[in-house]
Amino acid sequence: MMLEKNLKEHIIIAPESMLGGPDALAFNDEVREISQTCKHLIIDCANIAIMNSSGLGTLISAHATMKQHGGECSLSNVPEHVQRLLNLTRLNILFNVS
Repeated sequence: MMLEKNLKEHIIIAPESMLGGPDALAFNDEVREISQTCKHLIIDCANIAIMNSSGLGTLISAHATMKQHGGECSLSNVPEHVQRLLNLTRLNILFNVS
């Protein structure tokens, strides 16, 4: 008999002030852990004051990790400066933004 995981419907995480740099590894570890027990990861971007290429890479990694485990990753409360970066890099196509 195969046991199914009891997956949570969704989890919301909210990075503090900057997404990328030294915090990227801790964020990626958290996403890997969440991907084991959650169908849908929502990243609340409201507090992201600074986003660089490392931060964009972190978002792509979160999306890939969730997808590998059969889940999805979306963004919420995206500030205008982050939305411009997503549009410029065409990552706005990759993410469901609410």
